[in-house]
Amino acid sequence: MKRFYALALSGLMLTTSLTMSASAVSINPTVDGNVRSTYVESLALNKTDPTNESLESAIKAVKSKITIPKAYSQFDYYFYNSVSSDDFVWNLTWTNPKNGSSIHVTCDQKHRIIEYRIYDYSKKEDNVAKYLKKELKSKADEFLKKIAPEVALKASYKDASYDGIYSGNYIYNYERVENNVRFPENSVSIGVNSVTGEVTYASIQWLYDSKLPSSQVKISKEEASKLIKDHMTMNLVYRTNHYRIYTGSEGNQKKEAYLVYEPSKNYISVDAKTGEVYLTKVEWQEESNRSTMNDMAKEEQAADTAAKTANGSLTEEEIKKISELENLITKEEAIKKVTGNQYLHLDKNLEVYSATLNKNYYNNEKGSYVWNISLNDPREIDYEKELDYYRAYAYAQVDAKTGKLVSFYATVNNQYDEAKGKWNTVKITYDKEESRKILEKFLKAELKNYFNNSKLVNEVNGYIAYYKENTPVYGGYQYQYNRLHEGIEYPYNNIYGSVDGITGKIYSFGFNWDEDISFESPKGVMSPEKALEHYLSKDGYDLMHEISIVNTNKSNAKRSANYESSYTRDQVVRLVYHPNVVPGYISPFTGEQLDYRGEVFKKTEPYHYKDIDDKDENREILLLSDMNIGFEGEYFYPNQAITQGELSTILNSIGYGIDEKQMKNNNLVTKEELAKSFITELRLDKVADLQGIYKTDFVDESSIASKYLGAVALAKGLGIMDADNNGNFNPKNNVTRAEAVHYILNFLEVKQEGYDW
Repeated sequence: MKRFYALALSGLMLTTSLTMSASAVSINPTVDGNVRSTYVESLALNKTDPTNESLESAIKAVKSKITIPKAYSQFDYYFYNSVSSDDFVWNLTWTNPKNGSSIHVTCDQKHRIIEYRIYDYSKKEDNVAKYLKKELKSKADEFLKKIAPEVALKASYKDASYDGIYSGNYIYNYERVENNVRFPENSVSIGVNSVTGEVTYASIQWLYDSKLPSSQVKISKEEASKLIKDHMTMNLVYRTNHYRIYTGSEGNQKKEAYLVYEPSKNYISVDAKTGEVYLTKVEWQEESNRSTMNDMAKEEQAADTAAKTANGSLTEEEIKKISELENLITKEEAIKKVTGNQYLHLDKNLEVYSATLNKNYYNNEKGSYVWNISLNDPREIDYEKELDYYRAYAYAQVDAKTGKLVSFYATVNNQYDEAKGKWNTVKITYDKEESRKILEKFLKAELKNYFNNSKLVNEVNGYIAYYKENTPVYGGYQYQYNRLHEGIEYPYNNIYGSVDGITGKIYSFGFNWDEDISFESPKGVMSPEKALEHYLSKDGYDLMHEISIVNTNKSNAKRSANYESSYTRDQVVRLVYHPNVVPGYISPFTGEQLDYRGEVFKKTEPYHYKDIDDKDENREILLLSDMNIGFEGEYFYPNQAITQGELSTILNSIGYGIDEKQMKNNNLVTKEELAKSFITELRLDKVADLQGIYKTDFVDESSIASKYLGAVALAKGLGIMDADNNGNFNPKNNVTRAEAVHYILNFLEVKQEGYDW
């Protein structure tokens, strides 16, 4: 039991390290130590490096597909290379220095476009759609054919959505479908601005050059459900959401914790041909007689040749950025800065997994390029033969110009010898006090302001290194410092860190904040079995193609710095039944699907009304519907008088912050009252209140209340509201739903023209 407890602790540290973000770790070693001399020998690197020629060919290839205006004269780039797969991508950015507008394009090593974005700040902000979704779909289709014609042939149009009032984009979604079977992991999204009709965004997630299995199945969906129930259950857990806040009886805000059932497995699927149950999408296997191809160099050379013959020339800014690579250290040099650093906690089995070059803003506003080095232990775990399941992980950042180490994190392991079945003893060089001084010296250097306003509140033993006569010997120590505000402790804000007592190295540190939580009562929850039935009944459980990752160890590979990875990584497509239910929370009380706020999940659907035909006379209503703005129900009732609450709800949907009480107001709205509301929103109400200067020329002007006359006159003059066919304004008439839509769109046009003082 003791050995299992220690192993569990080390496994927990490994899991934590794998999920920790780069921004959460930083280290500046100050303690002497010795790194195993065999470590550098075990590195497996990749030949692929950013070169002047490679960057130049990528720029030319992209510019042959996408027009870059001359005004976008500033150029920058980002490079990513995965050591295990030989794949790399370029992220190219062109910026207009006059207004900050920018174009971003990501392409792979064959110059296939993965993502495209344009941020154009030269155009007037407009938050009301001018085009219907159906009118701009052809724009999305044409753009996809232009940048990825081979993808366009197999991409099936799925649906379109509105990205929100602030972006104003319609997002057209496509999904790969072959043999009448969906392939959700291969998808395309194209964003077209609903105001200008211009393409502003494109994302292509596509697996090229892979054969898909046939659509013939031997396992039915019902049979797959039974297999899933045999291998998975539902867990009752508490979840919290920082945005779901209520006010307690004393006025204190508390974070609420709500109950949900969620799947016990992070992943499960059933092979539609064999009935095999998969609990992972990643497989490991030894290299045997598998045929492998490594034509990357030839493919890259061919792509470069094609790019050089493509239309497009390099600007001075692009040439300048290309030449910058000559002033940066290479990937190999950056890796050596990590592997050759004697202060770092590096496991002997670590190998370089990826090296990413990008701009980091950790020390200045302009930013500087850094190499992000990720190191993994790639050894396959044979659960039938091996007893040692520990696999190390490390991450580091290196300044690409100076070679300075920016950040580092590594896992640690205990000293249990699985083969001999006993604990190995090891010298614990640094005690708790010495380790604390190491951490505090580090924190003063890295987090001076936070540390100076903190107080040590807890110091405990960390992981168990080994047992001596049934007594645990700890190899590390953990410390927590709570925040002080005017000398008063605030325990929900803290700094924590851990130091390895064997090596004197810091292996973790970070920050943590939390609030009081009110927990939902579990009284009356359903059984896990019933919850699983509800879960499998939701949308998302179906037959589909999916990608499986196959990692193959090279049996004869030598672990040395020979620029060759010790394993290959392939993507294989399989046909499965998979419960891809999103969100995956089920109410333990009702069986309903819950969102991440703990509320009943409602799939966003565009508004469709049985009484609104697709005709020009209904265009304004259809525009709002495409913008996800409208009334609940199957009918619009265009001639029905609108309430103040309904009017406020529409304005709130468009982006105007409306008080909740107003959205519950059932009073009807007259035309003169609506005119007053518009003029008040434009901040012209004081001008409108001036007496004796306004004339509307409406036939029924005498019917307008004197307090509304100025507002009605201004509303007419600005083009927001006008007379009917008989020249009457009908000030006392209640505004209908159709009229309200028309007036609101007119009002927004005026507001965007700048009549907002």
